[in-house]
Amino acid sequence: MAESGHSIHSNHMEGHDVGQREEHSRTADHGESEAAVVVLMIQEIRRDGGTQGRAALNASVVRQYAALMRDEIPFPPVRVWFDGSSYWLADGFHRVAAASAAGLTQISAQVLHGSLSDAIWDSCTTNSTHGFRRSSADIAAILKRALEHPNACTMSNVELARYLGLPETTVRRWRKRLSSSRGEDSVRVVSRKGTTYALRTRGITEHSESRHGFRPKSKRQLKLELEEVRQVASPKVAEILDMIDLWAFGNGTAKAYINALEEWVTLYLKDARL
Repeated sequence: MAESGHSIHSNHMEGHDVGQREEHSRTADHGESEAAVVVLMIQEIRRDGGTQGRAALNASVVRQYAALMRDEIPFPPVRVWFDGSSYWLADGFHRVAAASAAGLTQISAQVLHGSLSDAIWDSCTTNSTHGFRRSSADIAAILKRALEHPNACTMSNVELARYLGLPETTVRRWRKRLSSSRGEDSVRVVSRKGTTYALRTRGITEHSESRHGFRPKSKRQLKLELEEVRQVASPKVAEILDMIDLWAFGNGTAKAYINALEEWVTLYLKDARL
């Protein structure tokens, strides 16, 4: 296996069995019923199309994979998209790098037919259910790539979050951040009361404020947003949010809130020094 010219074949997955991966290939919304598995020359596989699922390769993982490949440990096939002239790698950057490091010239690959754009969109889902855990930098890179893709424009936050394997709140926050920084029109798919329609979101807030001035949020809206933030907050931050909730929506006074917050900070600092 360690000799040049050998290929990598697989009968098992990295925490994700073959049946699940084949199902993923069949349901990638690109029109292919199944992905054929073939042996490709590594030099034929394009890795320069912006399809890498992670922010950067992990050199330690590449070394570990390469050592296993030299010992002839089977790995799952990588996944590529063939556009008629190039094979664009969508999933398996660490495996391809490891195969090269191990002196191999060939590798097993699932081949789907489509464009580079299809490969980019497909790459956004890699490592969501297998492989080593995605870092914050990986997630940021994935979200940026996905939200800049045309397919994302026709998906709601919930649909996109489900596709990417990420929390809806994370997708919503990044979508708002990127839309605001680009200052561009944004078309979102909205589903309400059984009806689905496209909504152009740019300037909704600005238009409202320019015509009517600043409009404070309602008590109900603040309560909903506070609960939403509490769901994703760390335990320590959640304790502070609980105090804010009691002060703003309970019977607590401003003085009682400040006293409780001061006591909490004192205890927190004391624990931090231990």
